[in-house]
Amino acid sequence: MTTPSAQNPRYEADENPPLKASLGYGAQFSLIASATLLVTPIVVAKASGRDDEYLVWMVFASLLVAGISTLMQVKKFGLVGTGSMLPMFTAAFAIPFCITAVTDGGPATLAALVLVCGIGQLIIARWLFLLRRIVTPVVGGTVLMILSITLASVIPRLLPEASDENSLGAHLAALTALAVISALILRGSAVIRLWGPVIGIVAGTAVAAGFGIYNADAILDAAWIGIPGEWPGLGVPPVVSGFGVSFWTLLPAFLFLSIVISIQVNGESIAQQRASRRENRAVDFREVQGAMTGTGVTNLMAGAAGTVPYIISPAAVSYTQTTGVASRRVGYIIGALFIMVAFLPKVSAVFSSIPGPVMAGFLVVLSAYLFVDGARTVMQSEENRQRITVAGVCFWIGAAFQFGLFSLPDVGAVWATLVQSGITTGGVAAIIMILYLEFTNPRRMRFQSKLDIEVLPELNEFLGKFADRRGWDTPMKERLSAVAEETLLSLSPLDLEAFMAEDEESEDDEEASEGEADPGRQLVVLASSDGPVATLEFIGGAGDEGNMEDRIHQLQQYDEETPVEQELSLRMLRAYATSVVHQQFHGTDIITVRVEP
Repeated sequence: MTTPSAQNPRYEADENPPLKASLGYGAQFSLIASATLLVTPIVVAKASGRDDEYLVWMVFASLLVAGISTLMQVKKFGLVGTGSMLPMFTAAFAIPFCITAVTDGGPATLAALVLVCGIGQLIIARWLFLLRRIVTPVVGGTVLMILSITLASVIPRLLPEASDENSLGAHLAALTALAVISALILRGSAVIRLWGPVIGIVAGTAVAAGFGIYNADAILDAAWIGIPGEWPGLGVPPVVSGFGVSFWTLLPAFLFLSIVISIQVNGESIAQQRASRRENRAVDFREVQGAMTGTGVTNLMAGAAGTVPYIISPAAVSYTQTTGVASRRVGYIIGALFIMVAFLPKVSAVFSSIPGPVMAGFLVVLSAYLFVDGARTVMQSEENRQRITVAGVCFWIGAAFQFGLFSLPDVGAVWATLVQSGITTGGVAAIIMILYLEFTNPRRMRFQSKLDIEVLPELNEFLGKFADRRGWDTPMKERLSAVAEETLLSLSPLDLEAFMAEDEESEDDEEASEGEADPGRQLVVLASSDGPVATLEFIGGAGDEGNMEDRIHQLQQYDEETPVEQELSLRMLRAYATSVVHQQFHGTDIITVRVEP
């Protein structure tokens, strides 16, 4: 029996395994995810010094929000959600900022900041096509690397002092969890790697129990069914409630978190699309926007419930690739099980009673994973050495400020806290450097008009000027002109007949043709170059003709001797262009064409 792969899933999203198998898959993922899903709220509650009642509520709220939001992502409501099996997960890299928010301002400050984080993701999702040059893998990867060191700074809070009588047992429990998780992740099979964190946490907890530092009273006292804890309340706006300084101090960090979460969701959604399809198809960025919007709504719910920020489960893609199951039915079961466990305080207490030192051992592995994942995000998505250099420089800028390597003047409490945060300084530096590279690149030329085949002569004139400024010869001009014509014909199919039919030029026909054109659809063409290679970016209103990448790929796979008329433009475009990338967003299509001499 062959192991399912990303190119050969047994069950796509629309296909359902047998009910018993679906229940088994859903229960397996839920059990794997539950322990690590609750690491974030448990660590935040314990490290911030809150009482057990707050810890119990955080566990309950985290499971409930995870369940509801998973169902929302799987079902898809309008523009919210993806219609894919994308379980939601707590954002472990937000732990240090959540601890600071609860410690300095209380639960209401954390709630308000998570709400702001959710609003930020909704804005990014809506304007993703405009922010694609800022919300980049370079910025996201850099911030992930910086987050690894900020997360590592939490670990000492979970371990006792050396003078404490339980110090030896606590450190051995942490080392056991660390060693077991690392060993299983490094040498285990695909299935064992999924279970690695759970097995490591169980092993660490067993060692802690052996040294008498595991307290099971909370499990014994918890009810079997009910709503544990008490809602901490959202509170009134921060400035009025008296914790304005802590709110405004942490606001930039949570805004950066919204960017990082959006980039994480972007990557996970794209990876899941590829893992859950048998055929190789272009990425549908409308689904990516749906995943981002769903995550934004999830964080609005998380803020209202008083819990931590959420991301898409990092284990979702690995689970799909390992099991070959991407069925929505399994996603529904996962969401339902999260909700059911939330109302079983006895089960929730099992997770909330995991000792802090065991969590510390898990966070060591997680910190390392974040750094490696951030570096991989940069290296795999970027070939430009200058942008890779930005990632390295900004990581060390963030580290230098995080560890206080600079002596700073007295700039006030708010600004001092902002500057001392590696995520703020490193993240701002990354965005500034990326924008600097964008603005100092050879200037892009811009063409704008209505999206209509009639503007082709003006577009050709624009491309002629672009080629003249680059010093390119006549054959290159002709290739650019041919690419522009074929792309425009593909973007504006309603006007093709009016353009081709020269024998129907009466005034009545012209008026009818004008009546068919959609005055709301606009065309923007951005022309740039990298040495002798031209890049043309066609930005227009969204059409309903399908993805151009997929259509060209189908032509390459199923080439026919006698093409139909609608395929002529695609065939000619395939001949003239080096590559064609079609990104479909809600309301906007972006087609990027590279042309070589």
